[in-house]
Amino acid sequence: MARRRFRKVYKLQRVLGWQALYSTAYGNVGSSIYYALGVVAAFALGLSPVVFMLAGILFALTAFSYAEATAAVPEAGGSSSFARRSFNELASFGAGWALTLDYIITIAISAFFVPNYLATFFPILKEWPANSIGGIIVILFLIMMNIVGVKESSGLNILLAVMDLVTQFMLAVVGFFILLSPEILVSNVHWGLAPTWGNLIYGISIAMVAYTGIETVSNLAEEAKKPHRDVPKSIMLVLVTVLAMYAAISVIALSVMPVHEVLATNDVPPYEIAAVVNDQGQAVDEDGQVVSEEGLNRVWVTDLSQKWLEDPIMGIVKDPDRGLASHWPMVAKIMAGWVGILAATILLIATNAGILGISRLSYSMGQHKQLPPVFNKVHSRFHTPYTAIIFYSLVAAVLIIPGRVDLLADLYSFGAMISFTIAHISVVALRFKEPYLGRPYKAPFNIQKGEVSIPVTAILGGIGTFTVWLIVVFTHEWGRYVGFAWMIIGFIMYYFYRRSQSLSLTETVKIEAAPIVFPDVEYNNILVPIVGTKISREAMVMACELAAEEKSSIQALVVIEVPMNLPLESLLPEELQRAEELLEEARELAEEYAVPLFPKIVAGRVAGRTIVEEAIASKSQIVMLGTERTRRTGERFFGSTVEYVLRKAPCKVLVVSGEKDIER
Repeated sequence: MARRRFRKVYKLQRVLGWQALYSTAYGNVGSSIYYALGVVAAFALGLSPVVFMLAGILFALTAFSYAEATAAVPEAGGSSSFARRSFNELASFGAGWALTLDYIITIAISAFFVPNYLATFFPILKEWPANSIGGIIVILFLIMMNIVGVKESSGLNILLAVMDLVTQFMLAVVGFFILLSPEILVSNVHWGLAPTWGNLIYGISIAMVAYTGIETVSNLAEEAKKPHRDVPKSIMLVLVTVLAMYAAISVIALSVMPVHEVLATNDVPPYEIAAVVNDQGQAVDEDGQVVSEEGLNRVWVTDLSQKWLEDPIMGIVKDPDRGLASHWPMVAKIMAGWVGILAATILLIATNAGILGISRLSYSMGQHKQLPPVFNKVHSRFHTPYTAIIFYSLVAAVLIIPGRVDLLADLYSFGAMISFTIAHISVVALRFKEPYLGRPYKAPFNIQKGEVSIPVTAILGGIGTFTVWLIVVFTHEWGRYVGFAWMIIGFIMYYFYRRSQSLSLTETVKIEAAPIVFPDVEYNNILVPIVGTKISREAMVMACELAAEEKSSIQALVVIEVPMNLPLESLLPEELQRAEELLEEARELAEEYAVPLFPKIVAGRVAGRTIVEEAIASKSQIVMLGTERTRRTGERFFGSTVEYVLRKAPCKVLVVSGEKDIER
């Protein structure tokens, strides 16, 4: 019987350059512009661009801390990993559990806005409860996709991120020349009234929802080719791009949808508008008739947070008074369809990224015994963490039901500020705890005290994010109640679970993944495709070892891929000579192990299909492939040839990648 060999297959390959990291991060962070504009404008009104920039400064300080900590500790987990290295497991759990709340809100708010942007084709989707039902359907669909393990195309994700950036840039350029009005921007601001000082502070705290996704690059740190260089570079580029886009698009949006005075039935957005105020200061209804102001409150609003709250970018295009539709109706109609489809697609991907991120985070927390095993339970058939996917996604679905965007923004700010504050504190603590730790990137502006370099940006960032958290706690009712309830439930669960495992609350442990045991199989015929690389030779060596144990034979196969413009029977002299040399090397290796080898050269159009056909024809019990990983982003591990063989082969497939292999 075959003796099974198990190698580490879960260590992530460092294959991502800064371009892939930047595209992936911007696809997540940049997607927040499609919902953040409206909810921030509801409070900050004409000062929304200023609020976005103030929040952007806080985001910049946070980005510096993440860049330094991730480059120094290139592990997936973000602030949870930083806290583990700087403090202990209890602090790590606190950061990680708060981060799960961020992911849940990212899932909920992204999914909720998908149907709202598709409302450009089906207007009913913008009305409650249709938009909430649509968002829940999006989540349920992605739950099934993630449990089954359907892989998204990383190339498509990057393409969409680029298209998204180009679209936002086009809107900014067109808006600058056609829609921008400095006079309106100045008249939008009424100091102390629009916005009130309280709403201005409230708006600054809620504006952090604009920067969802900063954890993305950190969670990809273990996969970066050169984390010390690529991670800080990608973070800084995302920072600059996002700030530029928010600055440009927010001023254009407020030029198109200026602040104006109305009469409303309450003073909490979204307002139920009862009348508007005309140029003479009189309250008038939709027909222009003067109405009584009894029982009504005069408030300042913008259509950006009223008519277009659920799809603010669409307002720039479709607003009939000052939007693109008022200048170029046909262009606006085409652009509306484009923005609707692209926004819905980007938000769908952001929702899926949230589900993937939270399942990965939950699995990591389970491996460190921060969560009970039920949270990282793997499906027996699909090998996906289905319990974590279902639990967190359903919590997100429940939060969508009220259709309250402000509620979701409150909760995001609550959890994000905890995670960001812990990240800042961890950077400072690590400077004292491990002053000689290799730091390929250091946050700027440091004060040298002896052997310790004190990071000013991390201190200011920590003070800033903690202050914003306090604002959320004291002014955001839903954020206060739901946020604290979430954290309390988490710590209670953590306490009892760690006690049940006879572990202290601060002790760090990690569960090593147990090998998967397969039933013994007799390998009488082993098929080994050969391509002449070092890894291919390693696969041949492993095949010879296995064949020697099993007293079996090896079929060494070299596939010559013939271009489509040539007949299949065409002789390619150089390729044929190379194939014969490779088979000679294989024959010599087989002789060393005293195993029979049957060499074969086959011409084919597609290597993967040819390998599968040969496996069927030779009735092989196992195919051993040696290859390098080609994954850039997302979940694609190998090239198209290996993935085709993994899907179509009628037998076991052992993939050797460097010192790692995967068996199915």
